[in-house]
Amino acid sequence: MIPALVRSGLPIDEILPALSAVLARHRNAVVEAPPGAGKSTVVPIALLDEPWLQSGKIIMLEPRRLATRAVATRMASTLGESLGETVGYRMRQETRVGKRTRIEVVTEGVFTRMLQSDPALEGVAAVLFDEFHERSLHADTGLAFALDSQENLSPELKLLVMSATLDGAAVAGAPLARVQLHCGHDTECG
Repeated sequence: MIPALVRSGLPIDEILPALSAVLARHRNAVVEAPPGAGKSTVVPIALLDEPWLQSGKIIMLEPRRLATRAVATRMASTLGESLGETVGYRMRQETRVGKRTRIEVVTEGVFTRMLQSDPALEGVAAVLFDEFHERSLHADTGLAFALDSQENLSPELKLLVMSATLDGAAVAGAPLARVQLHCGHDTECG
């Protein structure tokens, strides 16, 4: 179920129905799409109306503070809202979330601390690992702990690895459904 609001005109729109179908049947998925396709700003919003989300929250990891703030700001703007309403962000010493926040963009270090304090990730329906090809100790550890949490504490938790250049299935260590987007001969979409 993809909200009409999400039709962004970006190349990622093409795979949203397939991604919805994959996540309806599987706990884990990988989105492989070139830079500029809309992975970071369109996919989380598209997932908001998915039946499996129910009242759960989407947590999306970004590798850098600047990206965390920028992606959250762009999604909030797309929804015509201020930060902290439907979309917010959390990083060390800076938080813009509210009671209604359903998409929380966090730095990888913050996610590691979230897992330490709440290994079951109570209230979280999906974790999205954005820019996973940038690889870091926090991202790899976060994915390993999220897979462990999914296996032992939160079997309904959805995990989505998004990358422009990495074979996410090889990294995740678990069976994953892959949704690919190719934009012709260019290396970037748009």
